[in-house]
Amino acid sequence: MVKKLAGSNNVTYNGNILAFDFGEKKIGVAVGNSITKTARPLETIRKIKKIERNQIIDRLLKEWGPSLLVVGLPLNEDGTESRLTELAKTFAEKIQNRFKIDTVMVDERYTSVEAKLLIRESTKNITKGSQLIDQVAAKIILESYFEQYQ
Repeated sequence: MVKKLAGSNNVTYNGNILAFDFGEKKIGVAVGNSITKTARPLETIRKIKKIERNQIIDRLLKEWGPSLLVVGLPLNEDGTESRLTELAKTFAEKIQNRFKIDTVMVDERYTSVEAKLLIRESTKNITKGSQLIDQVAAKIILESYFEQYQ
């Protein structure tokens, strides 16, 4: 079962960690390191077909060898769950079961808004910036994990 982090996490994960900002059409991916507690945007998966999406995730896992996967938990402003919350939970369970890597979910409220603000400040190219939003949101999710649980 995928862990929804609410309190302290007694397990320490060493090495690379991949984070996912799940969306129905796009999934942002970031990579970080538990030792340095740093994260960076990696890529945006735009494949709608599950088989293509799984192939990309498989490639990323082989390339980075993560000890943990972090998936953003999309909640409403008041903390209640939505249809997207259930889809993200299902995604997290499926990648955990398929790849046999511990997976945790971290509250991702406002990460896309924060990502848009960061991108707006750092780039003037609107097209390039809009392509980075999901990756930067995944980076923010991973940084949130580091701040709260490592």
